[in-house]
Amino acid sequence: MFIAAADTEQITKIWDALYNYVNNMKINAVDFLINLFISIIIFLIGWYIIKLLLKIFMKAMKKAKADPGVTGFLNSLVGSILRIVLIVFILSFLGFDVTALVTALGAAAVTIALALKDNLSNIASGTLIILTKKFKIGDFIETEGIIGEVIKIDMMFTTLRTYDYKEVVIPNARLTANNVINHFSLDSRRLEIPVSIAYREDVEKAREAIMSAINKSDYVLKERANRVEVERFAESGVNLIIWVWVNSENYWNALFDMRQQIKTALDSEGISIPFNQLDLHLDSKDSLRDFEALMEERNKEENK
Repeated sequence: MFIAAADTEQITKIWDALYNYVNNMKINAVDFLINLFISIIIFLIGWYIIKLLLKIFMKAMKKAKADPGVTGFLNSLVGSILRIVLIVFILSFLGFDVTALVTALGAAAVTIALALKDNLSNIASGTLIILTKKFKIGDFIETEGIIGEVIKIDMMFTTLRTYDYKEVVIPNARLTANNVINHFSLDSRRLEIPVSIAYREDVEKAREAIMSAINKSDYVLKERANRVEVERFAESGVNLIIWVWVNSENYWNALFDMRQQIKTALDSEGISIPFNQLDLHLDSKDSLRDFEALMEERNKEENK
């Protein structure tokens, strides 16, 4: 049985197509194996670099005396993100279409971020607090009318201990969003002590007595500009303002000591500190008799 010329031509075409497919498959297989080998090398190098970066990050956090909970969380979070990026890159290098994968990961990240918006904000704020070192454990800070010692900086919250030993837990996001006063971050502080003296007293004499007490104090920094000035004229006396510079670590001891020393100095000079009083001026004897009668009647009513 003879094969027609048309059939022979058709068979030749099929054979050529198979031959070309096999050859192309060999080439693609070789390319794929080469890319796979390169991808494995990239993966190993990338994994090593990630471990090295995380190690450096952990050392930096320990040097910054970060809270272990915050450090562990950030280490896990950063490591996971870097490894996901590495895997996506390798899949793309091998020729896989990672568009759908990246889209799915992005959608999942957005969903999680929306669900944990407040928590993530606190975590980010806590990280900023640790890295910027605006305040640290042991500092006395003031925010939103709350004053206390920082005793703990956690992943999402900062804990303060007030002067009367109450613990206040504040979300980190509020600390970064509001003004924070760090009372003892600098080496020295200025005491501001108001004192009032009677109008009849000699202001210069009172000033000299107070300055003498300041110069005798062991807490005062003598090289700084310590001053005693008239602040204002009040209803019951002349208000003086005393500025005294001390080391921050001696703030409270210096404040209590200076108050006592100032009172002692004024007493030793016979300078009186006024209290609220009312001066009553009567124009005539009749007015005085009327006033005495009124007071006598009032006393009788109270004694009933």
